[in-house]
Amino acid sequence: MYFSRIWQDVVRLGLSRVIVFEDDLRFTDDGLERIKEALEDLDGSKMEWDLIYLGRKKQADQEETWVPQHRHLSTVGYSYWTLGYILSNEGARRLLDAKPLEVLLPVDEYLPIMFDKHPNKVWSSFFPVRNLRAFTLYPLTVFPQRYTHEEGYVSDTEDSPVVAEDVVGKKPSKDEL
Repeated sequence: MYFSRIWQDVVRLGLSRVIVFEDDLRFTDDGLERIKEALEDLDGSKMEWDLIYLGRKKQADQEETWVPQHRHLSTVGYSYWTLGYILSNEGARRLLDAKPLEVLLPVDEYLPIMFDKHPNKVWSSFFPVRNLRAFTLYPLTVFPQRYTHEEGYVSDTEDSPVVAEDVVGKKPSKDEL
């Protein structure tokens, strides 16, 4: 749940934007330069945005298009991973306003729900306001340090048991958590 604390700090401290990194990533050779250029383009265009993926795992074949006046920005479809992303203050507010801790989902699932690209409509229905303005840098600037099944790979979620079908789609009560 560390992510919700970060979002709360962004709002509480009045930060205009932050970059969030996980501790197990690596940068591309020109990754930092591309992030800098993307921020320059955002400042110059005055485009409204909430979240920009710096690294992700594309999960669906959904159309993604270049954003005009931006060298490295495109729209984003259903994605996994939260290796790195840029988050605006308004984005943090939108993520918190939906009360993610009342319906526990992995953040990898929650973010695409909030920008309305998640294929599971039952899960999405728990969050009726899905107005996060999300984008992605392209090419990506961060990647996992190691991938699944590589030597030294560690995950606290990859080998988790699958939730039974009769439980999927039910909104858990706080007592069940």
